[in-house]
Amino acid sequence: MSREYQGDIKAPPRILIVEDDPGARRSLLLLLKGRGFDAVAYPTAMQALVDAVAHPPACLVADYRLVEEDGIALLGRMRGDGWAGPAILISAFGSERLSRQAAAAGFTLIFEKPLREHALVDAIRRLTCDPAV
Repeated sequence: MSREYQGDIKAPPRILIVEDDPGARRSLLLLLKGRGFDAVAYPTAMQALVDAVAHPPACLVADYRLVEEDGIALLGRMRGDGWAGPAILISAFGSERLSRQAAAAGFTLIFEKPLREHALVDAIRRLTCDPAV
C-alpha cells in the first residue's frame, strides 16, 4: 500500500473506522489520530462507503455488529467497489464461525473487544507500511 505524497512529506495512512458505539468510535479515532494516522470515523456503513469512494483508505477498521449491516457486509460492498486494501474486524462476539466468515470475506485480522490498543496500532502500522521506506 503506497501512501500519497504532499510535497516532500509523506501523508499519513488514511484509516477508515466504522463503529456504531459513540464512545468506542471516539476512542478509536483519538487513538489512531494520536499515533499519527489520518483517521476518520463513521457510525454507519453507508457513510463509510461514501467516504471510501471519495477517499480510498489505506486500511479499514470495522465493528462486526453495526446498526444497518455488519462489518462483513460492509467489506463485501467495498470489495465490490474495487477497494483491495487490508481490513481489520473488531467484535465483542468472537467465535470460530465469525473468524471463518471474516477470513472468507477478506479481513486480514480480527480483534476481540476489549481491544488491546497497542496491538491494534501495531497491526495497522504493519498493514499500511510502505515497503519502499
